[in-house]
Amino acid sequence: MRALMFEAPWQMPLREVEAPQPGPGEVLVRVRAAGVCGSDVHGFTGSTGRRSPGVIMGHEFCGTVEALGEGVAGRAVGDRVVVQPIISDGTCPQCRAGRPNLCLNRRGIGWSVNGGYAEFVSVPERNALPLPDEVSWQEGALVEPLAVALHAANLTPLGVGDTAVVLGAGPVGLLTVLALRLRGAGRVIVSDLSPHRLELAQRMGADEVLHAGEVDPVETVRARTGGLGADAVLEVVGLTATARQSVQMVRNGGNVTWVGNSAPTVDMPMQEVVTREITVRGAYAFVEEFGRAVELLRSGRVDVTPLIERVAGLEEGPDLVRDLARGTLDAVKVVLEP
Repeated sequence: MRALMFEAPWQMPLREVEAPQPGPGEVLVRVRAAGVCGSDVHGFTGSTGRRSPGVIMGHEFCGTVEALGEGVAGRAVGDRVVVQPIISDGTCPQCRAGRPNLCLNRRGIGWSVNGGYAEFVSVPERNALPLPDEVSWQEGALVEPLAVALHAANLTPLGVGDTAVVLGAGPVGLLTVLALRLRGAGRVIVSDLSPHRLELAQRMGADEVLHAGEVDPVETVRARTGGLGADAVLEVVGLTATARQSVQMVRNGGNVTWVGNSAPTVDMPMQEVVTREITVRGAYAFVEEFGRAVELLRSGRVDVTPLIERVAGLEEGPDLVRDLARGTLDAVKVVLEP
C-alpha cells in the first residue's frame, strides 16, 4: 500500500509499504479521508518530540471496514467507521475512573502506532465507531478535532451569557468557538495573527476578533469587559506568549483552560495566578465527546465544512505538510484522501 512514512524531521515521503493485516480483535480500515493536524506538522519538524521516525502519522481519519480479525463480531465488511485514536487499556485506575483519555498505558493511533496517512490501517474493533451515512468522509475526518474542542469547552466552567476568549484560530480553536456557543457563551472573542483565520472565526460565530499583531489582546479584552477581564479563556496555541495572555486577560477568580500543546514548558506569572485566584487547567483529548461529535455532525447542529480549505491525494501530502510547517500555506484544515 502507499503511505506517508515519517523517516526523520522534515522527511515524510510517500512510500510503498506492506499493507497491515488485522490481528485478533482488530479491523482493517480502508482510509477514505484523513485530516492533517497541527500536532503532526509539529511532529514533522521534530520540534515537539511527540512523533518518532518510522511511524505513519494521521489520527483524524475515517473509512470503510475491509477485513475482520479473529473474534470481531461488532463490525462487518463495508461498514462506514470513524477511528477514535486513543488506545487505552481499560484496567488502569484512570480508565476505571472513567478517564480513558488519561490512561496510564495509553497508545495513540497515528503517533505511537501507525495511523491514517495510508491506504489501510488496522485498529482495535472498539476504536472503529460507526459513521452515519449523513456524515461525509471529509466531515468524518474532523470528528476527532471537534471532540477535542467539545472536551475543552465541557471542562471549562461557563455560565450562560459569560464572556469567553479563544486564543488561537487554528482548527481546534475555531471548533472551540462552536463548542462555546453550544455551551451558552454570551460573547466569544478570538485572537490570532492571521487575518484569514480571524475572518473565518467570524464566520464560525465569533462576536469579535483581535489581530494580535495590531492590538494588545490583554488590554483589548479588559477594555471590552469594563476592566474586569473575561470569565473564561481557552488557550489553543501552546506557547509562552499566549499562555501568559490567558492568565492576564481572565477576570479575578476566572478560569483558564490550556488546550494547546506545542512548547514543552512555558514561563508563567505564578504570583498573578495565586493572588487573583485563577484556576488553570489542562484539557487533553476527549472522553464521551467523541461520540457526541459524531451525533452533532449527523444532526447538522454543527457545520465543520468551512474549515476544510484543501483536499488532496496522498501523493500531495509531503509537499502540503512541508508548506504548512514553513508557514507558506495558510489553509486551516487540509484533508488527504488516500
